[in-house]
Amino acid sequence: MKKNETKLLASRAVNKIGNVMYDYGNSTWIAGLGSIGQKYMGYYQLAENVISLFLNPIGGAVADRFKRRQILLVTDFIGGLMCAVLAFIGNDNIMLYGLIAVNAALAIMSAFSGTSFRSYVVTVVAEDRLVAFNSRLEVISQIVSISSPLFAFLFVDRFGLKPTLILDSVTFFLSFLLLFSIREEEKHITTEKRNTSIKSILRDIKEGMIFIVKEKEIFFLLVIASMVNFFIAAFNYLAPFSNQLFVHPSSYATLLTMGAAGSIAGAVLANKLFKNSYNSILIALALCGVGLAAITIFAVLGLPAEVIVTGNLIFEFFLTIFNIHFFSMVQKKVPKHMLGRVFSSIFTVAVIFMPISTAIMTALPFSISIYAFAVIGAGILLVSGGGFLYSKKVLD
Repeated sequence: MKKNETKLLASRAVNKIGNVMYDYGNSTWIAGLGSIGQKYMGYYQLAENVISLFLNPIGGAVADRFKRRQILLVTDFIGGLMCAVLAFIGNDNIMLYGLIAVNAALAIMSAFSGTSFRSYVVTVVAEDRLVAFNSRLEVISQIVSISSPLFAFLFVDRFGLKPTLILDSVTFFLSFLLLFSIREEEKHITTEKRNTSIKSILRDIKEGMIFIVKEKEIFFLLVIASMVNFFIAAFNYLAPFSNQLFVHPSSYATLLTMGAAGSIAGAVLANKLFKNSYNSILIALALCGVGLAAITIFAVLGLPAEVIVTGNLIFEFFLTIFNIHFFSMVQKKVPKHMLGRVFSSIFTVAVIFMPISTAIMTALPFSISIYAFAVIGAGILLVSGGGFLYSKKVLD
């Protein structure tokens, strides 16, 4: 593996530590506020989803018109600075609103950095190494995730939220330094693209959407993924309440760790178990629902919390396989100069139903339930399974 590939992987790994620590610390702190926690958990996640929905298209167009590495550097630096400032807030009420505000600000950063990173990969990695790189990226980030939730549980329990925020800040700055040391010329910048205006940005967004619609396989997968993400958003909302639902203080951390273990296994076996074709990976997406439904089944049977959360291992195993093959498919088919706007369009369409799901979970008083996992899992299974049957009948 080349030196710059290693630096890029290391940057994502360090960034992942910060993200897991940040989200775990904030989510458990908010969930621990009692009945008010359900409402503010909704605000916390809705802010992120809505911002992603509206800014992803702009982020992709910007990634195609500016140097993607510079965008990543700026977002890492600002993220580190905000977490450091937040750590010094002393009042709990201000801290609650601060967490929501900073999470919204980080969602803004993510709208630019997410598409920039996926697009920057092709500058550093050769086309014939993309699937292998994406698999390795997933393995490394999830190895970090295996230890991070339990480490976060111990760290937050021992030191509290503020030191956790300081640690988050350090990870952002370390990611910045690793990216800064990479030297690869980005060739997607042209003289025309340097003349950026609102009109040109809107034109780029339109071109990205048109390209996706014309690519029949990608567009079909994207529609199915956006429908599945409606249910995944509900699961993401429900997960931080695992400690209360499974009556065990480390259930949420263990749930995340099991999910990370499933992602690692999925990344390692992605090429061996599934082909890089849309029919094949739709099967993987459908099987994600089985894992979430298993959580309810295990809980109803009265099994230990450590067994119940293995359902998330199954869920993340198949979801990772789908994501690796889908992103690799896009990186191979899309011209390099259009990757940013295409990825941003994909991210936008993929999350379009997520705010609705989060709002529903927030509004329904009975949404925090063991049985909700089965409903979510069944929804994923039905949508993905239906998509597979439709593709076999109509698209083949």
